[in-house]
Amino acid sequence: MASVRLSKGERKTQIVEVTLQLIAAHGVQGTSTKRIATAAGVSEATLYKHFASRNEIFLAALDAVYWQVFEIIDSSSGADAPARLRDIAAGHLRRLSSQNAGFVFPLFEFVAAPPEAGLREPLGARQRQAAEAIAAIVRGGKDEGSVGDGVDPEQAAWCLVGVFWMRDVAYLMGLGDDVWQGSTALLETVLGSILAQSPEA
Repeated sequence: MASVRLSKGERKTQIVEVTLQLIAAHGVQGTSTKRIATAAGVSEATLYKHFASRNEIFLAALDAVYWQVFEIIDSSSGADAPARLRDIAAGHLRRLSSQNAGFVFPLFEFVAAPPEAGLREPLGARQRQAAEAIAAIVRGGKDEGSVGDGVDPEQAAWCLVGVFWMRDVAYLMGLGDDVWQGSTALLETVLGSILAQSPEA
């Protein structure tokens, strides 16, 4: 059967989506260019018209994972920084609770990839960017007075990232409501520790 004719951009997107599905199912090690090409319905030569290497395909797939992470962060809303942070947490939980949690399995396969895959530094850089985006919200909270003056924004951001990763791992393990409730309690503990105290407190 002939492959469907797609624009260059559409074909690149399709290759990335197929790669994410394969990484989720087979890991980084098990996702060869042959397997990607077969799943995408194209030849391996076609892959190299869009990407210079297998590693470049993986980096594009990694960007697609973090695009979902940044979508949750960037779409957050609220009257102040703590409300925005709660909205991020709620958006993350909604994503996990829906059928649209496709970023979690490939993300942890990227984490588990061996050093020779060359993905650790790019993965770390993207995770630092995500933590920095959260830290920027915390800094904004200090400016507006909703976050305490003595709070370290980077430390607070990494504590929140820890809550999200706890939820991700629980999702991968098939754990449910008990963990979600526990993670919400942990989230409130972290948020409580950064809130500006009223003069009466």
